Amino acid sequence: MFAINDAEFGWEEIVAAAEAWGEWQPFVVETRQALACLAYAAESNQLPAANEVREAATAFRYAHNLISAEETQTWLDRGEMTVSDWMNCLRGQLLVQRWATTLEQIAAAHPVSEEDVATVIRDYAVCAGKLGAWAQKLAGHAAVAFQVVWGRAAESGCFDATTGSPRDLVFRIEAEFDRQRQQTVTPKQVETKIVDHRLDWIRFDCRYLRFADERQAREAAFCVTEDGLTLDEVARDAHCEVRHWSFYLDEIEAGVRPHFLAAGQGDWLGPIRMLNAFSLFSVVAKQMPAAGDPQIKQRAEQAIIGGMMEQAINERVKWMM
Repeated sequence: MFAINDAEFGWEEIVAAAEAWGEWQPFVVETRQALACLAYAAESNQLPAANEVREAATAFRYAHNLISAEETQTWLDRGEMTVSDWMNCLRGQLLVQRWATTLEQIAAAHPVSEEDVATVIRDYAVCAGKLGAWAQKLAGHAAVAFQVVWGRAAESGCFDATTGSPRDLVFRIEAEFDRQRQQTVTPKQVETKIVDHRLDWIRFDCRYLRFADERQAREAAFCVTEDGLTLDEVARDAHCEVRHWSFYLDEIEAGVRPHFLAAGQGDWLGPIRMLNAFSLFSVVAKQMPAAGDPQIKQRAEQAIIGGMMEQAINERVKWMM
């Protein structure tokens, strides 16, 4: 997948890292459930229809910017997958969605062996985006550890990335990365990062109505702003549901952020076109970011760590796939 100097990182190292992060076993369970669903569907003649699989494949291709057949084939080749492998993964994912409420019962009734899981789990990791995410995360951790420890210890050979098992290598990487994280994420750095994102991290708590038709949304807005009806009264008359949404400014579409940035607690906004609909918002609360907020502190820490990893990746990592 990638290399840092003479150290190469592939599937075994990525699996070891996912195990260390506690992310491997849950994915094994998910893969086993998909295989159990495929077995049950074949047994009961409930496999997804061909058009359903084609639609899923088309959605997948566009989501991954695989517009042409050549681009799709190149992606499959990089993932060492066949078209049949890919289609089976899509079928499994569709069935998991279809039977989401009964997965445990299906898995219990259709046992899947460790060997069967091992045969396909890499394909499922590729299709689910897990392999890419794990590789990116490990590359960041390893690059940070490399530039601090491996460079310093190269002469003494006390941190040789080419020896030992993948699990031992990942253990050393994680230990050094954690040490660097603790040294880098200081209260002062956290405060600085919050100041840098003082607008992006404004938190909004809203109640809103969502309409497919702009005319209906404007009528609802008029009823609230001019007739003095409450959002619940408008929802009742329009036969729709009042929804709740809490979000940070950087989590919504860039084009609508100015509307919320200018709003205050108690203001009405809309109708605003977003999320493929026209929505009328009531701003229940608007909270500026503060270091005392655990969620804001976590965001700041993640931003600091993300920046550290990105710089180290750019300087040290050579992607091979």
